[in-house]
Amino acid sequence: MGFFSDIGNAVSSAASAVGDAVEGAADAVADTVQDAVDTVVDGVQDGIEAGSGWLCAHGGSVLCGVGNVVGGLIDGALEGVQDLVDDALDVVRDAAGIVGALLSLDFPRVLDGLANLLTDAVLGLGLDGLRLLTGGYLIGGVVRYFERSALRRFVERLLAERFAGDRLQDIREFVNLTGARFGFPLPADHLVFMLDSANTPLWDWHERGVLDLYALAGLLSFDSFDVFRPRTVVKSVMENGSDNPAPVTRWTISRYLESEGRDRRLRVYAMSDALVADRLSLASDKCRQIAVDLSWNDGEKFSWFRSYASLEITTEDEYRFVTVGDGPTATNLGAYLVQRGLRTGAAEESCSLVALGAFRLFSDEDRKDTDLGYTSGRSIREGANVGDCATPDRDDGCCVTLDTDEGAGVAYRDVGYDFFFRYVLPHEIGHFVGLCHYGHDGFDHVMWRPKVGLKWFDWSLFHFYLDREPRFTLQDGKNAWRFIADQLDVCLPGEVVIE
Repeated sequence: MGFFSDIGNAVSSAASAVGDAVEGAADAVADTVQDAVDTVVDGVQDGIEAGSGWLCAHGGSVLCGVGNVVGGLIDGALEGVQDLVDDALDVVRDAAGIVGALLSLDFPRVLDGLANLLTDAVLGLGLDGLRLLTGGYLIGGVVRYFERSALRRFVERLLAERFAGDRLQDIREFVNLTGARFGFPLPADHLVFMLDSANTPLWDWHERGVLDLYALAGLLSFDSFDVFRPRTVVKSVMENGSDNPAPVTRWTISRYLESEGRDRRLRVYAMSDALVADRLSLASDKCRQIAVDLSWNDGEKFSWFRSYASLEITTEDEYRFVTVGDGPTATNLGAYLVQRGLRTGAAEESCSLVALGAFRLFSDEDRKDTDLGYTSGRSIREGANVGDCATPDRDDGCCVTLDTDEGAGVAYRDVGYDFFFRYVLPHEIGHFVGLCHYGHDGFDHVMWRPKVGLKWFDWSLFHFYLDREPRFTLQDGKNAWRFIADQLDVCLPGEVVIE
């Protein structure tokens, strides 16, 4: 390494350290305030929902309707306050991220930050302020409560039609139809892909252009210019084998590369802890709309003092994780889950969820064959190809059945632009519990994808006004429960009754 390169790395490292300090302090304060507010508001909302649910379960239709109106109004008002606080803190984080990126000379991340700042300020604060002033939050809260009680009545009828006797009672207790809040319990393990230079020659991968360690660390790179960059993390490893809490610098990475891996040890994570916490929390919130209760292995709040489970990968195929095609980089998620010992393919494994946070590649050449999310262990037919479906009474032009020839799970990637791409994980979980794309042609649907098409001037605009983000619909909830009652029969307690 030349003298001027040393000086450049030293200056860049010093500047990026200041930037990291500014960004880290802002993120720590914003995250703590946001998590504290969310914890309080979520707790109150849970209590209101439980009270309304109890009235619907035990108080008759009149009291249920009153509970839905009152509970929805209070819930909507609380959500309005919560969203405005979250929006303001997002703007603070965006501004701090821009400062940190400037000091790190990471110009693509500056552009990314500006795009996020504009989105959060205009579409976030602006739209939420409009919804608050025009009553959108209150209307939306009431609508959600009536939809939730309608789904509860549907599930009561569905289970009563399909099951009987002691098993029916066991199932009702299992999904808590006998209590205030009901839902299908789904334990979930989340694992973030991780590379460790102790076991993988990352210096060689960097030299060959497989990855860019500087870009992955959010530092100045002369080989990558990616605006919407995934929130990857590079950490130096201390002598005791734990991650160094201090952000990695260009100096550290350059020393590692110059020594061909002999000096320094690095770990690369596909996603930051803050990003994982956000995705887990979002997935839980969205799945509650269809009465599926996720219980993650890692916490959803206060990510700054937690550690998140990872899955070490060692091959270029795993790094690329392409699940289509027949080339040397093709990787099938279902086979991969079995290969890694995370699944065997047994039907009862669908009673829990495995979610993998994979790397999002930097190169456009690599990206062209990759999707943002994948689901395995499910056979999905939709639209003109739906045919006869084993699950009776589906009304969404979709048929989803278990595929026990492969391991069941989901995988997803981060893109870097949250407004449109936060919802990949709940989208894939939607497939996991029996939903498909067909008929979801508005961006207000969690199950929408661009290839399905998009209708702009229909109820999508109104629903987006009420919710400001994609949602699972009441129809989604009903068809997910049809799938649960039919295909996930093995997950429900009690003896199987053959009629």
